[in-house]
Amino acid sequence: MHRIAAISLVAGLLAGCQTPPLYTADMSFAKATGLGYWNTGLLPVGRLYLWDTKNNRLTLIADDIPLAKRPTAEPKTELSSTNVQGIAVEGSFGSDAIKTAVTAEVGRQVAFTAKGAVREQYASIYTGLARAYSDAVAAGEDVDTHWSVTDATRPNSGLYYLIISGVVRADQTSLTQKGLKDENIANISVSVPGLGKPVALKVVNGNAVGCNGPSAACFFEATVLKPYINANRRLDFAPARDVDVKLLPGAFRGV
Repeated sequence: MHRIAAISLVAGLLAGCQTPPLYTADMSFAKATGLGYWNTGLLPVGRLYLWDTKNNRLTLIADDIPLAKRPTAEPKTELSSTNVQGIAVEGSFGSDAIKTAVTAEVGRQVAFTAKGAVREQYASIYTGLARAYSDAVAAGEDVDTHWSVTDATRPNSGLYYLIISGVVRADQTSLTQKGLKDENIANISVSVPGLGKPVALKVVNGNAVGCNGPSAACFFEATVLKPYINANRRLDFAPARDVDVKLLPGAFRGV
């Protein structure tokens, strides 16, 4: 499990404790609104997974789905997130409500910034999937097993295909606290209902290891599709409109 970026929370949440308890908020694969998923696992464009939504588990199918890169003439710029979701907070908060409130407030207070950023988008997702599947069949692969076709196309199977379908490349990224100029903050403090005093947070490792070079793929987008058998008895794909994509950061942390 990836633990590239985390936030350690230290607060006197339990009365009478001599040593304040330690809490962590795992930032790996968090969803930074306006940027995408924090690419702590260096996932490449074109990687295809089977997403078991009932167990929130991703299984790798292929690394090389052929996607067509859309041309762009946009210059490098600076992009910032407006909210960070999918943070995995661990620790004993006394109640799920307080844990949820702390998680949400951390997401509101922190922000990712990408400097020298370019949004790299790809097209032909359906065509690329169909081509990869046809090539696998022609090569004699057991695609029904490898792609879980029979299981995934059953009604209410909870199985979907997920493909990494775009990235934001950046020369430099930072994790900041909104309202402050400091980059890669070391400490923040948040207040939530139900706690008598603010929670002091120690920020640890706000940068991904692989996001230090020029034009690094620091954030990515994912497209979720529902496979089905069409009228010609061929595998086909449709947009998945009935899935809770808020579960995805947790699923990515399991790969």
